[in-house]
Amino acid sequence: MRIIDVHIHVGHRFEWTETAMEKWANSGPYVPHIFDAEERQVPGKYGDVIKKEGVVGGILLPEYSPQTAGVMPFILLPEYSPQTAGVMPFERAREIHEAHPELIPFANLNPNVHDDPVAVFEAQLGQGARGLKIHAIHGFFFANDERLYPVYEKGTTLFRGAKMRYADPYTFDDVINDFPDMTVVLCHGGRGFWYHIAEFMAKHFTNVYIDISGLPPKNLLTYFPSMKKFCHKFLFGTDFPGVPGIRKNYDALKGLIQDDAALEQICYKNACDLFGFW
Repeated sequence: MRIIDVHIHVGHRFEWTETAMEKWANSGPYVPHIFDAEERQVPGKYGDVIKKEGVVGGILLPEYSPQTAGVMPFILLPEYSPQTAGVMPFERAREIHEAHPELIPFANLNPNVHDDPVAVFEAQLGQGARGLKIHAIHGFFFANDERLYPVYEKGTTLFRGAKMRYADPYTFDDVINDFPDMTVVLCHGGRGFWYHIAEFMAKHFTNVYIDISGLPPKNLLTYFPSMKKFCHKFLFGTDFPGVPGIRKNYDALKGLIQDDAALEQICYKNACDLFGFW
């Protein structure tokens, strides 16, 4: 068994809203084990807990979505300022990566927060980012926002994620066609009511993949009937720490698809081929 989890959230506990913690992170068993008494993430323990589940590599995702996911921690801690408040900054991913190099950090941008997305992206790349996640529905922008096009021209990997209109896959169609050499991973596979569109895009565009994080494994073949046949286009992810269990999700997926080769493709090989870990 080899697992690469391509969807691991980071951040101090107090950087999330109470609603986000209640409806998401607290739903899993991990919160008591990855934060200290002051609710700061503990980088060493963070990785230790993940690896105990069988994870040999993963992608760490910061987030800049102060309108939906964050709070105002600069009031509590002197290192924050109004410009960086309400976010789970890139530094959180970098800290865990330094303790666990097999967990790699991705950049995150929000054109409604970052006045110069290119400069911010380049700074995060300089600190070790290996790709880019954008979270359109939390950040209230569309994937084809012209402010992001100079970033896309850099040629990287795009993750997408709360207002559902910002997650319309048709806006990703613009980006996919305008940047055919850029790998695009649709996180959560169109969660809500766009599963079939996301699956169609993954099947018909060579540069498009689906991350199955945040979805009940028992429903995956309902959402994506072609997942076994197109196993080379799907990536295992969990939305950690808001998941009942990384290993539980893996075991449920194994029981669902009942194909060891396809399972290895989805849970390990595709991520290795796309991102490289070692």
